Amino acid sequence: MSKDRLKVHISGMGGQGVGATSRILTYASQLAGLSVSSMETHGLAQRGGVVVSDIAIGYGRESPLCANGEADVLLTLEALEALRSMVKLRKDGIAVVNTTKYQPLSVRISRGEVKYPTLEEIKQELKKRTPNVIMVDADKTARNLGISLAMNVVLIGALCANTDILPFTEEQLKEAIKAKIPQKFVGVNMAAFSKGKETKIS
Repeated sequence: MSKDRLKVHISGMGGQGVGATSRILTYASQLAGLSVSSMETHGLAQRGGVVVSDIAIGYGRESPLCANGEADVLLTLEALEALRSMVKLRKDGIAVVNTTKYQPLSVRISRGEVKYPTLEEIKQELKKRTPNVIMVDADKTARNLGISLAMNVVLIGALCANTDILPFTEEQLKEAIKAKIPQKFVGVNMAAFSKGKETKIS
């Protein structure tokens, strides 16, 4: 894979910051002088609907949508989304997973008939596709810093620390965080980024 070409599939639930994550990665790519396009799809956010964003960096005018097996990076803001989305990830790609579990409606109303898989089960399924699995308790880390909404930046930090395929520098990524996060939250988000960088591939 060319160092200046990257496809990213981001998935989560309404209100988790999928859009902000996409904007940060997109802007970092622009700072690096690369072509970049993205597409975001919203489900029923008020019902815990899925929100997905695809990013294509260095692909010119090609569609940003990630076909199955095409994403170099899978970044999920909810644990179960990693299983649903892993078909998008290429063999030996990189999966960054927030370990926080938000039970979907189908699990909550099933009276125990529908089971939410354990984190270990989720991890083992991902390992069948790639050895590069980064499990991050991003929600807890962000809450310890005083703002749960920074958990997406924790995940970005974890991604940055565990790969050399990103087509932009860490400094460009930090500049993108500063540019795309409201000014009053920049400090805590930079701390979230640093904390995320302490995470290692599990």
